[in-house]
Amino acid sequence: MKLYIPDSLFVRLFFLLFVILTLSYFAGREIFIGLGLEQNVPAAAGQQHPFRLVGLLARLTAVGLTAWVAAIWLSKPIKRMALAADKLGKNLNSPAIDETSGPSEVRQASKVFNQMQARLKLQLEERNRFLAAVSHDLRTPLTRLRLRAEKIEQQELKSDVQRDINEMAAIIDTTLDYLRGHEQPETACMLDIGALVHSIAEDANEGGDMVSVSGNALPLRLQPLAIRRCLNNLIENALRYGERATIDISETNEEVVIAIHDAGPGIPEDKLEAVFAPFYRLDTSRSRHTGGIGLGLSIARDMAKKQGGDISLQNAPDGGLLATLVLPKRQV
Repeated sequence: MKLYIPDSLFVRLFFLLFVILTLSYFAGREIFIGLGLEQNVPAAAGQQHPFRLVGLLARLTAVGLTAWVAAIWLSKPIKRMALAADKLGKNLNSPAIDETSGPSEVRQASKVFNQMQARLKLQLEERNRFLAAVSHDLRTPLTRLRLRAEKIEQQELKSDVQRDINEMAAIIDTTLDYLRGHEQPETACMLDIGALVHSIAEDANEGGDMVSVSGNALPLRLQPLAIRRCLNNLIENALRYGERATIDISETNEEVVIAIHDAGPGIPEDKLEAVFAPFYRLDTSRSRHTGGIGLGLSIARDMAKKQGGDISLQNAPDGGLLATLVLPKRQV
């Protein structure tokens, strides 16, 4: 009859303590026996016999080596789950966790984790179907409104109506674009980030804007469309509210830093983080009349985090807003 021993954390910890105590006892005992010091050796008052210290060191060595091996043994399945959770945060279609290895508690947690991932995928698919339906239902009446607006004889009223329709269409497109942000993941490839920034700046300058770039960096493994969208949003934000953009590219051994400095009024210190929230707009400089519906920075940060990076804002000492995009060189 096969003996069944549960492979749980409790059993592993029990076995670990048993091995440590056994090894520490027998290691010290064997040393004493080998040296002929099995019995206690009298020592001077207040002093320990030197061979007793040898036995203590042997016990400590056995405990240390066993604990080191056991720590690796016990932490490996936990690390595997942590890595899977990190990958899931960046890519919902990442591979499922192996449910057949590790102690029973870890296997159960892996099973629940995979079930959660499956439910998230199902919810995302349902949301995408809903978005497709909403997009179709909203565009149809907007198209009819455009056609009817053409029949308005008063030119001033006609222009106002067309402007409102275009604004509604832009809001719908931007909102749906933001909600689709976690659809199918884009494949990453080696990208010359410096050349990309210079290319975006040249396009902006050809359109009459003022964008200057300094510095460069080595290629990174990135999602091309996502990082272009991120940079476009940051640069457009700087041009919309700061009239011009000055971009500086630098790098260290660990990361690439792209700093975008505008000449605008800046943002109140207590709002520097709040502006990343979806649909958040400041009442003064970020009004609807200057363009945008409060999604540009949200989308930019979302795209940056998909690359393992992040975006921060701060008011520059010499005026204007400084947006800093940080991209790690080692992508997961």
